[in-house]
Amino acid sequence: MTPPTLSHSARPEDPRAALLRAATEAFAELGEAGARTDAIARAAGVNKALLHYYFGTKEALYGLVLEEVFTGVVARFSRVLQGEGTPGERLLNYFLAHFDHLAASGISARLLGHELMRARSGQSSNLRRISELCFGPVHRLLCAALAEGIRSGELRDQEPGPVALSLTGANVFYFISAPVYQAMTGLDPRDPARIEQQRAALAGQAATVLFSDPEQGRRQARALLQR
Repeated sequence: MTPPTLSHSARPEDPRAALLRAATEAFAELGEAGARTDAIARAAGVNKALLHYYFGTKEALYGLVLEEVFTGVVARFSRVLQGEGTPGERLLNYFLAHFDHLAASGISARLLGHELMRARSGQSSNLRRISELCFGPVHRLLCAALAEGIRSGELRDQEPGPVALSLTGANVFYFISAPVYQAMTGLDPRDPARIEQQRAALAGQAATVLFSDPEQGRRQARALLQR
């Protein structure tokens, strides 16, 4: 079967990649329900028929976007958690990278936000799919690094799962509670100086919770923050 022709307004070298990029932006901005296939095709500079040729349905396209975005997140975090350094160093690097990821309000955060809203309103959501692609694999890597550090004596002997959830949750809570914090204090939680303060506080908290010798952990955290 020959693919439909491109529109005259734009002829990208790789129309499939152009469609996928345009769809990723549209879904992140509007969610699956709000994004329109004709608008995606226009943004990619191709005929709408080409979208259906490559991806079939909008739902199939959305599933592919989720897969590409969230497997990319796992790959980035995996490099941190399985990279160089002691388990404690890798974990501190991860929690800082996770904080920075949330602070950037990137595509993955926006996609997740749409799915959380759908879930809260009782609509069908893709949270299970996102968990399979991203949250589950990252959590397992976190627990493995924690267990390795506990065995070596570098980290305190505590149950890895709850610790991983608690420290990750501290990052998430800062950003989802930002409107409440601003209403209470009149301060902007996303002000760059305040972001840096929170980032440093996170590193110190994680070091204190994780390390058998908290002062050693805090020294490592301060060194990481100065890089």
